[in-house]
Amino acid sequence: MNFKIWIFLVLSLLILATLIFSFFEPPSSYQELRRAILVKENIENFKFFQTYNGEPYFTKPPLYTWLASIFVKPFSSDPEGIIFPLRVFSILCYTLLFLSLIEFHQKDWQGAFFSIIVLLTNFRFFSFINRIDLEPLFVLFSFLMFWFSYLYLFKSPKRLYQYLFYLFLTAGIFIRGPLNLFYLPGLLIYSLFTKNKRGLKLILNPLGWSIFIVICLSWYGYGYFAFGKGVFQEFFNIDIKARLVSEAKDPWYFYFNHFLLNFWFCFLILFYLFWKEKIYLKERVLNLFSKLREDKELLFLLTISLAPIILLSFTGKKYDKYLLWIYPFFAILISKILIKNFPTSPLLGRLFLIPFLANLIIFGVIAYKNSTTFSDKLQNIKKEIISDHLVFWQKENPIIVFYAPTPIKVLTKEEELLIFLNQGYKIISEERLNKGRLNKSFLDPYKKVTWYVYSSW
Repeated sequence: MNFKIWIFLVLSLLILATLIFSFFEPPSSYQELRRAILVKENIENFKFFQTYNGEPYFTKPPLYTWLASIFVKPFSSDPEGIIFPLRVFSILCYTLLFLSLIEFHQKDWQGAFFSIIVLLTNFRFFSFINRIDLEPLFVLFSFLMFWFSYLYLFKSPKRLYQYLFYLFLTAGIFIRGPLNLFYLPGLLIYSLFTKNKRGLKLILNPLGWSIFIVICLSWYGYGYFAFGKGVFQEFFNIDIKARLVSEAKDPWYFYFNHFLLNFWFCFLILFYLFWKEKIYLKERVLNLFSKLREDKELLFLLTISLAPIILLSFTGKKYDKYLLWIYPFFAILISKILIKNFPTSPLLGRLFLIPFLANLIIFGVIAYKNSTTFSDKLQNIKKEIISDHLVFWQKENPIIVFYAPTPIKVLTKEEELLIFLNQGYKIISEERLNKGRLNKSFLDPYKKVTWYVYSSW
């Protein structure tokens, strides 16, 4: 099996197919709409901070919005025109990740093939390849963070690798927030367990932490002094309070459950190896641990893959997409195990192509369904509802915000409601109002909730 050719064929088919699917696929969720709104407003009126419906937005850091805006702006600034380029931006991030995996393996085409195909048999990871979301860029930068820590530990203790590690650690924080800090405990555990002085030097680099702290604090400090602590209310209430320390926790095994399900094909093969090698016997288990301690790279990959999952299991509200950034590390681990146990088996590589092709077909079916489900409905809402004089009552609708040429004010007081109705504005509300005349209504295709449009008598 010529692994170099197969990598080329798999990636070519993957990129071509996802580009075609993306061309016809409208926004598929509120989440995609919100990301697109941030980029749209950044393109139209660039500010150092993000805006959502014209208001300062500090719930998530701005790096994704900045980079996506730079990429999208040459193509279009029209709301409908930015969707395809945004999907292309995500595909580009995944493509760069796969090329980085090839480079990581130093042109070991067999290792690179299995690392890539293992990721592509994971449908949850696969499904984000064209998603308008933070994850594709965050996964790429988290992998680069890992890669430079790996180079520092196992190749050469260059200071450049240290500072590049901290650069991409900080960049990851500037995309999604503190999620990739969960990488550090695994790095620390490995360094202490193996008495690896390089690892401790990497973690305890004072200049690296100084750069990290100064950049992060400057951003949050800017938000606080420019707009007050209120702009961080959603960040603290949702990202910190609800998702990290909420008492209403999802089950502790949530992440392990999704980890096993997402890598089901790999775990079937691992179970086969477990049974074939009789690892269940006590002496074999001890022998396995002995080999693991000798193979430092394998131990490193295992530690940095499992430690974040264990720690995240103690958090409150859980989302399985929070594991995506870990999956490339685990894919490399699986690749090394497969090559050690099946060094010359062409059948295994072909077996992995089956779930990859199945995922590609399922992905295409979902893209087609999204297109047929949302395209016409979104166009009808744009045609029937969007006008120059609109305001929201109590909360905004992302569909209307996305298509509107300018930000739309959100009213919260009844006296404001009467003023704007008398000025000829149409009121868009999720609840029925006893003021004004019901002009029309529309069904939100994402939430299946009816919204009402009121005008003056």
